[in-house]
Amino acid sequence: MIKSAPPFQLTPEQQQLLLRMARDAVEQWVAHGRVPHYQNDDPALAQAAGVFVTLRRREGDERALRGCIGRVEAPESLLELVPEMAVKAATNDPRFPPVMPHEIPLLLIEISVLSPLQRLADVNQIEVGVHGLLIEAHGRRGLLLPEVPLHHNWNRADFLEGICLKAGLPPDTWQDPQARLYTFTTFSFEEEIERLGD
Repeated sequence: MIKSAPPFQLTPEQQQLLLRMARDAVEQWVAHGRVPHYQNDDPALAQAAGVFVTLRRREGDERALRGCIGRVEAPESLLELVPEMAVKAATNDPRFPPVMPHEIPLLLIEISVLSPLQRLADVNQIEVGVHGLLIEAHGRRGLLLPEVPLHHNWNRADFLEGICLKAGLPPDTWQDPQARLYTFTTFSFEEEIERLGD
């Protein structure tokens, strides 16, 4: 089995603070074109870690992806990186147009804090739903978070093909001796609909 780093943990209060910051950053950017500078003395929020912020839009009972951007490894603290990635997910995801003001009440925000990357030697060690994947090959790089194969009902083989396609590579590139595969885990948390109101 892959030796995983100790799981990153945040208290419910710390999670809610980061979620509120992410939402406020998106609102401030959409309304005023700027990201506020947030301050907090909590040492947990001063830690540096990779972060992805995912935006989903509520459409009836469905939650449609509306943007997802992050950094795999970063020197910035969570306090700095979460608002930055939230704004980029809302404005810079090339798959979607920038978020408009009327959409903000419909958005649900999820934050994923990444563990350090670990080089993968044996693909049979991949646990679908537990591990995220990153591939580097032929000057390209692609990443999929652990929940992606669950959303698509993928098995391990599908996941390996999917990470290649995400990087713009042929689906069997993971077998290339020059390809480098890495795994990571995430500590993920999201807004609760009842907290958002109507």
